[in-house]
Amino acid sequence: MKRGDWKVTHQGIAIDTNGVLVDGQHRLAAVVEADTPVEMTVFTEVPADTFDVLDTGKKRNAADVLAVEGERSTLQLASMIRTVWLYDNRPDMSWSGGNASVTNHQILETLEANPKIREFVPVGEQLAHEVGMIKSAAGAASFLVSRVNSQRKLEPWFEGVIDGAGLRRSDARLKFRNLMLNMARRQAGEVRRRRDTREHVGLYLTAFNAWAGGETVSRLRYATRDPMPKIAKL
Repeated sequence: MKRGDWKVTHQGIAIDTNGVLVDGQHRLAAVVEADTPVEMTVFTEVPADTFDVLDTGKKRNAADVLAVEGERSTLQLASMIRTVWLYDNRPDMSWSGGNASVTNHQILETLEANPKIREFVPVGEQLAHEVGMIKSAAGAASFLVSRVNSQRKLEPWFEGVIDGAGLRRSDARLKFRNLMLNMARRQAGEVRRRRDTREHVGLYLTAFNAWAGGETVSRLRYATRDPMPKIAKL
């Protein structure tokens, strides 16, 4: 722009039907930095729901899209929504590599269909602090069980997992709590090992189903190759 080398192309700026700039932020920032007027293509009346599929030269991640939508704690919320989408759509598949791909549009659709997931961001943070779970896995798994069961019936589950006081050794809540704490301690020194969201969610739901069914648990197991457990209704 400063050298006069700027050319008008099909890549310009776009303004949606609400008057919001949805594409061209970096180009306009460059105009300001260069302090030089330039000509560019301007598109108006763009549908307001196209932001998450526009290409701006720098790929927007799901957290970026959620931030533009006015959401908070967008990194964790995006990870939680992604986990819920994978649970709903790929329960029997690996959640790594190509199988883990979730588009920004799917993230927004999932949030729209599951608005209460926002309420479980602090739940995930609390469980991560108390038992060493991955925050997003803890928040997503807690939302998933609440989607099937009422909050009132779930209170003993959360209280038992978070506190663990007075529980029998065979109680699924205590088994889960101790297992996650032990895993967190072991993995703390293993720099190369990436913590597995699918494993954490699978263990959470396996423990929840055992507790919901009144089962005594001698050992809690879930292999990442196993299908995701269907959630018990209390």
